[in-house]
Amino acid sequence: MSKPINRIILLFLIAAYSLPVFSQGSRISIEITNIRSEKGIICLALYDNEDQFPDDPSRSYKFPKTLKEEDSMEVILNDIPPGTYTISILDDEDKNDKMNFNLLRMPREGYGFSNNIVPRHKSPPYEECSFQVDEKNVYLKIEIQYFREKS
Repeated sequence: MSKPINRIILLFLIAAYSLPVFSQGSRISIEITNIRSEKGIICLALYDNEDQFPDDPSRSYKFPKTLKEEDSMEVILNDIPPGTYTISILDDEDKNDKMNFNLLRMPREGYGFSNNIVPRHKSPPYEECSFQVDEKNVYLKIEIQYFREKS
């Protein structure tokens, strides 16, 4: 082989092996518990700024319900930069991408927030739900809340 081809191969190998070194993010593993049915999807919103919460997340995800036990599942968010975050979860049973309410404006579908904050009449404050991500991986457990069990 000629020297230019050897240099190209060498540069390619260095670049390929260097990719994990330059990874900027951590992983957030979330165990979601108390899911009442296999219908629908789990919608997860990640907020990195108080001004976004609760309506304009920096990232949003949709996960099929792959229950690992009777009422729980795990989701993983990769490449999350260090910072302060808040998570909200919707158990979107009818897959319409929004929370459904009854006539009294009470939620008909499940919801959850990081730190397992249970709001009374509106979304909780950002600070109460916030958590830190640094160079380590983060594990959270969020229990889905339902205003009333389905009959």
